[in-house]
Amino acid sequence: MTSNTAGGPTRRERMRAETIAEIKASARKQLQELGPSGISLRAIAREVGVTPAALYRYFDSLDALLIQLCCDFYDELIGDTREAMDASPPEDHLERMKAWVWTFRGWAVGHRREFELMISYPEGNGAMSVDGRRLEQAPEDVDPITLKSLEHSQLCGREFAGFWKQTEREGGGTPGGPPMPEVSEALAKELQDQCGAFIVGEPVPLPWVFTFTSAWIRVFGLVVMETFGSLPVQENVDEYYKTQIMAMLKDFGLEV
Repeated sequence: MTSNTAGGPTRRERMRAETIAEIKASARKQLQELGPSGISLRAIAREVGVTPAALYRYFDSLDALLIQLCCDFYDELIGDTREAMDASPPEDHLERMKAWVWTFRGWAVGHRREFELMISYPEGNGAMSVDGRRLEQAPEDVDPITLKSLEHSQLCGREFAGFWKQTEREGGGTPGGPPMPEVSEALAKELQDQCGAFIVGEPVPLPWVFTFTSAWIRVFGLVVMETFGSLPVQENVDEYYKTQIMAMLKDFGLEV
């Protein structure tokens, strides 16, 4: 489809983009009201004012629409996260990691239905959890939600790698806190080959990968439990979350 002579989109392109935006907005409304299982192409078509058959000119299946929604939600989360992290100088890796943690929590709690879709769709792909084996495929064959999940995780992971390098330059060799327990060669390899390369974003020494993945599990678990009302406290959740994160950082030998 060509653009007009001024270089902008044609009228047809604008109308198509507007219709796609309306379809997504209708789907998001259904998601917020009914949850992921309540999204219906027929209901979307009715609200947008097109026939169900016409809807397939924009999205060839419900799966295609849900994948695009998940990617859009990741873009929102990533945008908010970048903005929060960039409030701290590039060399302040610890503060930038903290900003990632607080933003993740705030976005997930404030967008519970969106987050619910992200951690449940497509089957076998959870938000912020990455199966590195998927990335053994050709890049064009990796599903877009996994790629967005990597983009989000590595915002924090690369700051962690920067923190490790900074510590090395200052004469520290291993993370603070309790020493890493002994692990099998198989687990060590998986941690470095999968978690280090894909979640952190670049290779780091084994004790550091172990530290990062341990923190990852704690943060993700706290956020999921709070988002779905499963924390052991209900009245003082903000304080509980903050104290848990501060305790976690101290466990890993990080000054707070």
